[in-house]
Amino acid sequence: MPRGIVTEGSRDQSLGRAKKLSGKVEVQACRFQAETCPAPECNLSVKDVKLFLHETKRYMKLFKGAFQRVEQIEKSLIYVQGLLGNATRKNVEQMALGQKEKVRSLQYFVAQSQWETEPVLAIHQGLIGETLGEEDGVMLVDESSTVKQGTESVGVAAQYCGSVGKIANGQVGVYVGYASRTGYSLIEGRLFLPEKWLEEEQAEQRQACGVPEDRVFKTKPEIGLELLKNALQRDNLPFSWVAADALYGDSPAFRDGVAATGKWYFTAIKENTLIWCTPPKVHVPPWSGHGRHPTRLRLSDPRKHPVPVKDLVKKIQKQDWVRAVIKEGSKGPIVCDFAFLRVTESRSGLPAGELWLIIRRNLEDPTEIKYYFSNAPLSMPLQEFVRISGMRWPIESIFEESKGEIGMDHYEMRSWIGWHHHMLLVSLAHHFLVRLRIQFQDQAPALTIYQIRLLLCSVLPSFVSDIQSALERVAYYQQRNFIAYRSHRKKKLAQFELFTRNLAL
Repeated sequence: MPRGIVTEGSRDQSLGRAKKLSGKVEVQACRFQAETCPAPECNLSVKDVKLFLHETKRYMKLFKGAFQRVEQIEKSLIYVQGLLGNATRKNVEQMALGQKEKVRSLQYFVAQSQWETEPVLAIHQGLIGETLGEEDGVMLVDESSTVKQGTESVGVAAQYCGSVGKIANGQVGVYVGYASRTGYSLIEGRLFLPEKWLEEEQAEQRQACGVPEDRVFKTKPEIGLELLKNALQRDNLPFSWVAADALYGDSPAFRDGVAATGKWYFTAIKENTLIWCTPPKVHVPPWSGHGRHPTRLRLSDPRKHPVPVKDLVKKIQKQDWVRAVIKEGSKGPIVCDFAFLRVTESRSGLPAGELWLIIRRNLEDPTEIKYYFSNAPLSMPLQEFVRISGMRWPIESIFEESKGEIGMDHYEMRSWIGWHHHMLLVSLAHHFLVRLRIQFQDQAPALTIYQIRLLLCSVLPSFVSDIQSALERVAYYQQRNFIAYRSHRKKKLAQFELFTRNLAL
């Protein structure tokens, strides 16, 4: 087997009495048992469901201190109720009309009003800590995209959009979420600006979209690390781990930045990432007597090349794989084989320090193999790596629920401030559903986010509740369409006039 592989037994020998002194009881990963999901039942009463509307208003009052004006508090409630409601398309127009509110007023609140997001974020993150917080909680970093038409929206460009699995015209945001044994929720998002958006030629468009003048280009890992540091500065949400996919795991700067905060990272890496199973010796070559004195380290034995992590899989013996249950899924337990190794990372052809390499092999499809780096200490129980390997999935659930239930990708604002206001209010709406699920879990332990929102919609303002509401909606649409028609017609006539003048010349 590779020299760097670690089992509970081999580590016990190297740590000696350290395990006994830690006070933790080691459990063989192959004996892990996933809890059985509770039998479906819902003992909620009509009275309980009627409380949901009151809980919505009570929840939004918690953010009262973050807004400077009374109307901002009122509009935030209207917007969040719209996101949680049953409108098919959750843009400002539909959410406002569904609650008999003025469209322009709600549009101004989310897309133009200069209310600060940080005070809201501080309260929001603290509430997540109250609802889900655990000392060994996990911060989740990932990006999500929205395909867009046209070129006027802030940050839109031809770029890879994971939502469609290819390069498309769209916007990409970097997000930080949180997960614990109790649940998961979204904290914050930051819009990614492609490099071309920060070129001098785009200055007019940046100004039109309200992009801050001091904005400079940052990669997605740089944005993710900045969001993590912001969360740490708020100091109201406990966590020990940071989990992310290979986009972030393949960034040494991101991993080093996480480590510098005192947190442990568990990040996916590509299969061609280079490592040594045994740390190679390095030296500074002696001066040849000519030119400058050497200062850069070199491998003492140039023949000891690093190897891709994928090459280790075939060298791991059958008995060194640990079969473990990651979690209980919707179709039963999710079981994978694991191998845990201590390796030395290669950076620019030189050793960069020892860390954990975790290899996870799918039981149903052994060709599906994932690789992870972690800076956790040598004494870290292997069971914890198994747990954390399943804690990255919640960020995908957050995106799926937020897009499918709360209208995360339904926005039609083009401005920088509008995008960030919308995403923050989506985060609040999602966490409210999580809080409701936990609040009523004794009566209904198997409730999902979808089911909670279904019940909530029964007490929220209806999309069209009666004939008069329908007539008012039709009148609004006709007036809106007519105003748009006159505007477009005026522009077209002006174009025709200019065209005629050019012909005359």
